[in-house]
Amino acid sequence: MKRCVCFLAVMLFAVGACAQQSLGEIARKNRAKKKPASTVRLDDDNMPRTLIANAEDDTPKDADKPAAAADKEKDKKEAADAGKGKNDKLADQIKAQKEEITRLQRELDIVQREQRLRAAAFYADAGTQLRDQAKFAEDSRKEQAEFDSKKQALDAAQQKLADLEEQARKAGQPAAD
Repeated sequence: MKRCVCFLAVMLFAVGACAQQSLGEIARKNRAKKKPASTVRLDDDNMPRTLIANAEDDTPKDADKPAAAADKEKDKKEAADAGKGKNDKLADQIKAQKEEITRLQRELDIVQREQRLRAAAFYADAGTQLRDQAKFAEDSRKEQAEFDSKKQALDAAQQKLADLEEQARKAGQPAAD
C-alpha cells in the first residue's frame, strides 16, 4: 500500500513537471502577442510644408530697374559683412569670458585648498589650538571673505558669459563649444 501511494505521488509530480511550459515557450508566445512598434519616418515626402508669404519679394517689381536690383544686392552684402564682423566680435568676447571664468575657477579652487590645509594643520596640533584660537578665527574670517568675493566674481563672470551667448544666439551665430 505504501508503495502504491509513493508510486502514485511520484507519477503526479512527474505529470505536473511535464505539463509545465518552459520559459522559452512562454517568451515565444509573448513575443508573438506583441505588436511591432509603429515607426514614423519623416522625410520631405510626408512632411507638411507651410509657406509664409514675404512682405517683400527679392526680385524688383519692374524689370526695367536693374540698378535697383544691384543696389539691393550691394546692401545685402554690406549687411552680411557687418553681421559677420559683429559675430566675430561676439565670438572673441565669449572666448575671453570663458578664459576669465577658467582663471577665476582656478583661483577659487586654490583658496579652498589653502583653507582646508590650514584647518587640517590647525586641528592636527593640540598646542596650536590652545595658543592661537583667536588668530585662527580671524584668519578664517579673512579667508572666507576672500572666498566669498571670488565666488561672487565667478558668478558674475558666468552670468556675463550667459548674456554674451544669448546675444550671439539672437544674432544668429552658431553655438560655440
